[in-house]
Amino acid sequence: MKPDIPPSPWDPPASTPASSSSPTPSSSWPSAPAAGPTGSTGPAWQQPPAGPTWQQGWQQPPGGGWQQGQQGWQGPPGAVPPAGPVRAEAGSRYDQQGRNGQGGRFGWLGELSLVVLLLFVGIVVVTGLAAVLAEVLDAGPDSPDSEVFFKDPVADMAFQLVGIAIGIPVVLWGARYLGRRPAGTVSSVLGRLRWKWLGLCAAVAVPMIIVQFGIMIAWTWGEESAEPAGDGFPGWTAFLVSLAVLGALVPFQAAAEEYVFRGWLVQVIGRAVRSPWPAVVIASLLFALAHGFGELSGFILLFYSALWWGWLVIRTGGLEAVITMHAANNLLAFGLAAGFGELASTETAADAPWQAMAVEFVFAPLYCLVMARIADRRGVARVSPGEERCTGAGAEFAAGAGAGAGAGPAAAVGPGLAASRASTPGPVPGPAAAPAYGPEPVPGPEPAPESRPTSGPVSAPESGPERAPGPGSGPAPESGPEPAPGSRVGP
Repeated sequence: MKPDIPPSPWDPPASTPASSSSPTPSSSWPSAPAAGPTGSTGPAWQQPPAGPTWQQGWQQPPGGGWQQGQQGWQGPPGAVPPAGPVRAEAGSRYDQQGRNGQGGRFGWLGELSLVVLLLFVGIVVVTGLAAVLAEVLDAGPDSPDSEVFFKDPVADMAFQLVGIAIGIPVVLWGARYLGRRPAGTVSSVLGRLRWKWLGLCAAVAVPMIIVQFGIMIAWTWGEESAEPAGDGFPGWTAFLVSLAVLGALVPFQAAAEEYVFRGWLVQVIGRAVRSPWPAVVIASLLFALAHGFGELSGFILLFYSALWWGWLVIRTGGLEAVITMHAANNLLAFGLAAGFGELASTETAADAPWQAMAVEFVFAPLYCLVMARIADRRGVARVSPGEERCTGAGAEFAAGAGAGAGAGPAAAVGPGLAASRASTPGPVPGPAAAPAYGPEPVPGPEPAPESRPTSGPVSAPESGPERAPGPGSGPAPESGPEPAPGSRVGP
């Protein structure tokens, strides 16, 4: 019989990993120690050699998963990045959220064309559905030349609002699957709608729009152009039903216009230009034209207010402030129209008189400047944060008020994010690194070489079974002062 010979440290490893093979019971060679919490599998001779033979795939970085986000794809060279949304780099403005390195140089043209086509198709589908329902239910108007689909003005207004509100899912889908970025980046630089900030904006916008409408009504009171042209008060039942329908649909209609013009469109154009102003101006012009051709004063009112609102979106890093002002304006305007029986009117903001334009010249910048000042004091994020995210109460205000003109991304993200980065554990370079916990260890005499601990895995002895430490296992270390409680011994 061939005697059992222990393997030599210089022997090449077997065809299977050493961790799966163990010495025979008759062998005096010690078995490999079990894998520890650090992932080591034993002595150096039991480790698989480096090379393609032993590579079972790319090793993932700590935390699991390849890092995607503000720095883009960080996988190994030649590896295929996983499918999924990619964020713009940290410190990007709201209009730069589409700059995530996806889609190529002219990818924004494809996203723009397809989303505009889907918006048109969505409006046509809703309009066709309204026409079919009006015909089936015999609820159409008496005159065949009428511009409405339903005799009931509330039902007709409801379908018009739904036809506009469909823009929200369309642009969110376009940002996610065509722009390949998180759909929430259309809402704000934090990738979501900041509800606390939206509520604060509503607390300012609602009373301000009431004062604005009050001044305009008082200014035009008694003029023939300002007199109600509807059927008068429709009765409390019809009026309350109208308010319920308008209250449920108008916020989505107003938000859809902001998502399309102040949000998605600005970000798509922002993929091709560096300054936010070309995107804001183009989107504001299209916003005014989308309301139709009416009075020159109405067109100027829409274009002027859209410019201010576009500035406010960039200034506060999200759509919340303009959504609340737009929704408050439309709710009050439609509510007054329902009270005077004017819901069937086809007039829009493009038909506004010059008095409304003059009032808007004052209140549009007033609201935007007030909200920008509040955003600064609250620390509302105006640029996208870094990889580490603040959590807990006030997370939406993670980017600090120090984000100003000329400030870099590190200064723009604010003290909250800086604190989270400072508290992130990581390797401390240098030989004089502080202990991970507890006070500084009390220095003592250096232990003898035989008892000095090693930093790597303990290698097995050359021959013979392991021996338990005993009195004669080696010279004892010199006595020294006891280490302080809670300190660590060794490196």
